[in-house]
Amino acid sequence: MKSTLSSIFSACFLLMALAAGAQDKKKDSVKGLVMEVPAGLRIGTDLTRVAMHFFQPYRTDATITLDARYRDRIFFASDISWNRTSHSDTSYTYKGSGLAVSIGANYNLLKKQVPKENFMIYAGMKYGFALFNYELPAYTVPGSYWGDYHGTVGASTKSAHWVELSLGVKVEVLKNFYVGWSLHDRLLLTKKISKGDYPPMVIPGYGKGNKGNVFDVQYTVSYLLPMWKVKQKTTLP
Repeated sequence: MKSTLSSIFSACFLLMALAAGAQDKKKDSVKGLVMEVPAGLRIGTDLTRVAMHFFQPYRTDATITLDARYRDRIFFASDISWNRTSHSDTSYTYKGSGLAVSIGANYNLLKKQVPKENFMIYAGMKYGFALFNYELPAYTVPGSYWGDYHGTVGASTKSAHWVELSLGVKVEVLKNFYVGWSLHDRLLLTKKISKGDYPPMVIPGYGKGNKGNVFDVQYTVSYLLPMWKVKQKTTLP
């Protein structure tokens, strides 16, 4: 009898060990599973550019944001910006306008917990280029001895280059519809523009023209156009 019970117990223990091994093997295979998930071009706009006009009425800005998923955690990214500035007071009159493009990539810092989870915290880097023109139709330099000096600075076309670092979040709130916010630190490479006698008030896509380094915040809404698929690894517990 004892021999029979011992045999049954041994058989049950063996079956449990085999089942546990099979479960661990299945678990490992799930962890290493690679799936194809929808990807495409995400197009959006920066709402802070619209709000800026209410705080700085002399500025009119617009920015289109683009990003496209290249691999599991890598996204190509670009911003296309436009600016028009018109300012006038007792000291000077200023007019300027131009376009800017920044191109780079974002890297998703989160490992996906679910294969089709559409949430990301990312860090990115871009190169920015702006082409713009500006002029001072009239300016006044006060003088107590010789009197005030009145002059003009004719229209000129300038270009600017910068490097941009960013950190941000994107969340899918409805199917293919995203909201996000991001922090941006831009370092101007064209130093002679910001240090000139008459620096531009605004460099499109960059910010204040008299600053060699600017900090910015963006709040975006965007829509994903599914156009292809990418392979994504799972990290299910």
